[in-house]
This record gives sequence, structure tokens and C-alpha cells, in this order.
Amino acid sequence: MRKVAVIGAVGFYRSETKMVFNQTSGRVHLFLSDFSSPAEIMFMNHFAAACWSLMLSIVVLSSINSTVRAQWTGVTVQENNTNIILNNGLIQLTFSKPRARITSIIDEMGGRHLELLDTSIGMYFDANGGRLRKPRHLNGAPRHQSYFVPLTARGCRVIRDGDQSAEVIFKASPSFWFPFAIQAHFELRRGQSGFYAWVIYHHQPGTPGGSIAQTRFVIKAADGHSVFTHWAVDKYAVQSPLMGLLPEQRIVKKIQDVTYLLSNHQIWCKYDYCLFNYQFLCYGMAGHDTGLWMTWPSTGFFNGGPLRQELTVHQQHVGDRLSKNNILAMVDGAHFGEAAVRVHRADNWTKFFGPIFVYVNNGPSLMGLYHQARQVARQQRAQAPFRWLHSADYPLARGSVEGVVHIANGHNPAGAWAIISGNGNADWAMQGRAYNYWTKVKPGGRFVIGKIRPGVYKLSICGGNEFQDYVQHNIRIGSDRMTNLGMIRWTPANRGKTLWEIGVANRSAREFFDGNNVRHYRNFIRYLKNFPDDVTYTIGRSTPAKDWNFAQWGWYSKKPYWTIKFNLPRQQRGKATLTFGFCAALMSRGGLAITLNGKRITVLHLPKSGAAVYRSGGQDSKYQVRYVTFNADLLKAGLNRITLGFTRAFKAPATYAQQMRYHPTPVGAVIYDAIRLQVMR
Repeated sequence: MRKVAVIGAVGFYRSETKMVFNQTSGRVHLFLSDFSSPAEIMFMNHFAAACWSLMLSIVVLSSINSTVRAQWTGVTVQENNTNIILNNGLIQLTFSKPRARITSIIDEMGGRHLELLDTSIGMYFDANGGRLRKPRHLNGAPRHQSYFVPLTARGCRVIRDGDQSAEVIFKASPSFWFPFAIQAHFELRRGQSGFYAWVIYHHQPGTPGGSIAQTRFVIKAADGHSVFTHWAVDKYAVQSPLMGLLPEQRIVKKIQDVTYLLSNHQIWCKYDYCLFNYQFLCYGMAGHDTGLWMTWPSTGFFNGGPLRQELTVHQQHVGDRLSKNNILAMVDGAHFGEAAVRVHRADNWTKFFGPIFVYVNNGPSLMGLYHQARQVARQQRAQAPFRWLHSADYPLARGSVEGVVHIANGHNPAGAWAIISGNGNADWAMQGRAYNYWTKVKPGGRFVIGKIRPGVYKLSICGGNEFQDYVQHNIRIGSDRMTNLGMIRWTPANRGKTLWEIGVANRSAREFFDGNNVRHYRNFIRYLKNFPDDVTYTIGRSTPAKDWNFAQWGWYSKKPYWTIKFNLPRQQRGKATLTFGFCAALMSRGGLAITLNGKRITVLHLPKSGAAVYRSGGQDSKYQVRYVTFNADLLKAGLNRITLGFTRAFKAPATYAQQMRYHPTPVGAVIYDAIRLQVMR
């Protein structure tokens, strides 16, 4: 029961009965005292039914509770030369025309008038990107930029003004360095303590080619602890705490970009609060009986598929303190190695990002506010696509696709990702121009993906303990119909009999030690404590979750290599293949040398995959597989040893104070997905 109003009290015999109107359900409920008799309760139930219409009229007409009155208030619009103000009795939004942003969000529920924003900044839209190629002749051209706040007052107007809803639009024309036309929309609807926002990009053929590295809505919430005291990030984050106190601590020193050592001896980094695309549902800030939440009715416009990671909430410094509170809606991003959107001169390209739903609620419990916001987010997701959103770029008629996956080698596809993405040849994790939809494959191999925009797509199946995805092009999704792909027969490349494997090939390091606990800036120091003798993994006795660290760093405890020990009953013949899947790589310290029984087989040199190594990401969007082949007769009967070590590994400093002087970037690391040894006779 979200909000209730006590309508009246009736004395009946020895009992006192309260009639309460439930704002959410629109029903009247009776609450009798504990000493009411069964006969009294029965009588009052009949009494309630008889008074139903009367009570409902009283609620509408009375002024007992301002929140109930607000539920029935239409949306109003006030406009002058500088501002547009939208109000539905629950929240009030002020749009600044000159600044092309929201400068005020006021919580008006329950008769309050509480400002939720830092009004000096407000809520705005911005982007990173630019032209694909710099012009040869720049005489008279504006200064080169890669960060843009493109919206302007020129394109600001109210395009919907009615009792049920009001909509404000800001437009921006292509500029010299950012060749995209943009429309940003904001809509406030009757009876909702929140508002919607979305943005439409368009690239006109013949204009310069351009890229979009990230684009987002940014909420600068009220500073410090004046309104909000805690952040809350979706409970499915990788071992992130569900809720925590906003730091507002003094900064002792800056360690790395947006990474600070605080006066309480904690290290704060905004990347510790990232989520994967498949986890985005609800997050935000709460405190003093108020919550402000970013909720996601849909995610199909995200780039990078389910395993892209992006920012959610964080704090910026004011002077020497963390005080500025940020809630982000990263509708497109390139963190952790994700590819930027690239549009060429001849391309006619349009993409609809959103809508997001910014939600405000009230209540005495911080966790209660969060769980209620999650419930609202789930309801929004069930209702999308929204019938009230009228745009040629937002089709309401969507399609679905289903199929059953069978892997020829007997591997179980349950838990693999089924991904619908752009029909090009690029890996689904590195795509951003088209729309992306995904789901997990169920036991038995079946999957169903719904609410897909009509079009032609590519299907990828990722996981199933396979290093290479299954890919099927030219999947046509129509409006309001199911595309049935039938039995999908996945036949991976055969590299022989598997002698052993460490981990599961699924583009994730979560099954390894600390692989589900990566949100720590200095994971390389944690490694020293957890593996003081470095890693020695014995096939048949060791387990990935206890004995294999998720990342191998460029420094070591005692040995400059990790060891894999295994016994074979006989010497092997034919061709052997060691397959490595890497979730991330930053080889600051040379290559990864691989030896078998004392003989060096090869040295792997991997390009940088992204920022996961030094931004506590656990994995990057760019996934890398390497096959190392050698003569199988190097494998002997009895005990065998494989070592993995950086060619320029160095011993970690002995003391914690010395270790703290190092940064993860020069140390470097590889983050493993899985390793498999096979022999083909």
C-alpha cells in the first residue's frame, strides 16, 4: 500500500473502525480494533460495501490528504521566455530554455516541496565523439572538441500540452565536429511520480562521418547529505554492496582518474559501481524519506549486448571532499573496451535511445524505497513499448524469435546467451549502430526473445563452454509475429579429445577465485594476500573457485609464473592444442610465456582489450581467444607441468606501504575465461 488517507472513524459497539483509502488500488479498507467480535466484523464488511460509492466520492472531493488529491491532478504547463514548468501534483519539473536542461525537480508528494537537484547544474544531456576524419584545411574552423553538450535553446518547445501529459523537446543541429542531429524528449504524465526521457540521433547522408563514444543523461542530485545519504545499485551487481553511505569524505590524495584515497582510509572509484547491460533495471540515491531513481523500461538500444559494463552512480569532488552526487543514464558507452558507434558519410542512420524513467518516491525505510523503485521498474518493463509514445522511430508493433540450441559435442547450452544484434560481421559485443536483444538459454536449449523491433538481424549463441560463438545471419523479425528458428545445430570446431580444462568458456571469470568480487581498485594487492606462494593448480584435485585467481598480474609473490600440474597415463601422439580465452588483457610487462615440461612453446602478445585491469572491471567487452598448437609427444606419461608467466614479471614489494605506491596500469594483467588442453591423433 503506497499512500493511504484515513477517511473517517466509526464507533461501533466496543470497537473503533477506520476506513482507509488506498491510493494505488483505489479501494477502501477497514481496520477494526482487536476486540471486535466476528459479528461486528461481518456487519462492518457489509457496511463497507454499502458505503463504497459514497467513500469514493468523499475521497475525490475532500481535502483531507494532499497526496490523494494530487493523484487526480492533471498535468499543467507554465511557460515564459526563460523557463518551462511542468507539474502533475506529484513532481514539478523546471526546464531552462537558455541552458537546455532540467534545472529543478521538486518532490511535491505529501504536501512537501523538496528540491532534489543541484540547481546550479541540474539534469542535462551530453555526448563524447566527433568526426571520423579531421579535415585537411581547418582555416576558420572551430576548435577541435570531443565532448559536447549539444542541446540549445533554439530547438526548445512544448510539443504536447494536455491534462494527461506534457512533453518538452530540445533539438540540436549537426555541428562542425559532431555531425549528428539530435532530439531530446522529456514527458511528464498524469498520476506518475516520475518522468520519461529519450533521445533520437540522426545522421544525414552526405554529412561528414562521425563517431559516438558515449551519450548519456546526467542527474546532478542535491549535494552532500542534504537530501540523499545513501546510494543503491541493483542487487545483481558483481559483489557490489546493495546499498552504501554516500562518502562525503575528505580526499587525502588522487590515486588515478576518478580514484581517491579518502580520510577514512578507503579507496573510492566510480567504476566500482558499474553494472553489466543485462543487470540494468534500477539504481539511484535515497535518504531523508526520499528516493531518486534511474529505471530502465527497456535496454534494446544499448550497445555491446548483455556483457557491456557501464556507470550508474558516483560522486565528484568539491574542493577536497566528495560531495557532488551523480546519477547517470549511459544509453551508449565505450567503457571497458567497448567500440564506439561509427557512421560514415554515405550512411542514413537513425537510432532511438530510451526511454528511461526517472522515478521519485517517499517512505521511512531506505530499503523500502529501493524495493518499491524496483517494483515500479519491473512494471515499466512489462508495459513497454509504451502505447502513448508516438514516434516514427519507436515502433509499437514488435516481433519475437525462438529456437532450440543443440551442441554437437554434447556440451550443455543452458545458461548461454542468445543474442540478436546487427547483421554485420563484427562481434556482437563490439556493435552499437543497431539494436541488441538477449536472453539466457534455458535447460533443454530453448530460448525466446521478445519485443524486438522489426528488421534483419544476426543471431549469436555465446557460452555453452565454447570459445567460439554460433552465428546465424539474416534473421528476419516481423511485426507482431514469432520467428521460429527450429532446432539450431551448433557444431564447434573439433580439436580432439579434451584432456582437461580450467574454467568454463563463457566470456566470464566469475567461476575463479575473486572473479565475482572484482570491484576493488587494487586487486593486485589482494592477490598477494590470497596466493602468497603464487598459483599452483593440480588437475583433478584443485578447483577453480579456490585455487585459480581470476587475474594473473605482472608481478608475483615468490615465482614469476603460475603452474598447472597434470598426470597422463601414457605418452601422447598427434597434435595438441592449448586454447586460451581471455576476458581482458593489459600486457604492460611483456608477453605471456608458456612452457611445457621446461620447454618454452610460445609467448602470447595480446593487444590491450580495455580498462578492466585498472578499473576493477573483471572483464572487457573485447574477448580474445588464442590457440597454441604443438607436437603431442611433448606430453609424457606421468606428471606434466605447464607454466604461464609474464616475460618481464617482477617481484612485488615486501611491505604494504611499498605496494601502495604501485598502480595497476604498469603492473598489467591478463584475466582468464578458460583454458583447455586437447589432443588430435
